[in-house]
Amino acid sequence: MVDIWVALGLIGTFVGVGLAIYYGRRGIKAADQGPEITVKVTNMIPTYEQPDGSSTAGDHFVGATVANTGGRPATITGWGVKLPGNRRMVLTKPVNWSTSLPHQLAPGGPPAQFVVPADELRHLERTQGIPYKAMWPYITLADGTDVLGDQSVPLA
Repeated sequence: MVDIWVALGLIGTFVGVGLAIYYGRRGIKAADQGPEITVKVTNMIPTYEQPDGSSTAGDHFVGATVANTGGRPATITGWGVKLPGNRRMVLTKPVNWSTSLPHQLAPGGPPAQFVVPADELRHLERTQGIPYKAMWPYITLADGTDVLGDQSVPLA
């Protein structure tokens, strides 16, 4: 009778050690995983509270919200809007509430926010005939990788 309990104890120990190794390796793989960057493109219109309690809509922007769901941090060194013909639109004077560059994006940390005034994109469409569907927000990582937004500029 005692031999059965010893055998069951040994089996339980081996199963427990096996599970610990399996889940330990899974945890290491997640930590070794590089950054997983997502760039969500949206329209943004900030609102401002007035002294009388009312609110006022601000200017129209197109924004890129950048998150890191991977296992390691990533450094963003640039961002802009890709245009046809391998051209890019880069803001030299970003709005003050846009995330400053370079910016380290921690895994699971708060997202970075980059914005371009919608009027500048409308100007490109009018003066150069570039359709909004051909304008793609992107970010550039420190290793030179460009990550495109999940959609083109959402203007019509």
